[in-house]
Amino acid sequence: MSTAFVIGNGLSRKNINLNDLKSFGHIYGCNALYRDFIPDVLVSTDDGISQEIQNSGYPKKYKHYT
Repeated sequence: MSTAFVIGNGLSRKNINLNDLKSFGHIYGCNALYRDFIPDVLVSTDDGISQEIQNSGYPKKYKHYT
């Protein structure tokens, strides 16, 4: 069985070192998380943030699902 962490980009993650979680499982990030941290998979559904992510070039190097 694999472990997965789903991380948003809100204040609740402020005191969590996401790099420490990588050794325990996959990290799925939401929306603007990519600005501070590169998750294993980034997911966005809002048109505005999805377009920002596309324009940044992020999907050329990393997994991004909309």
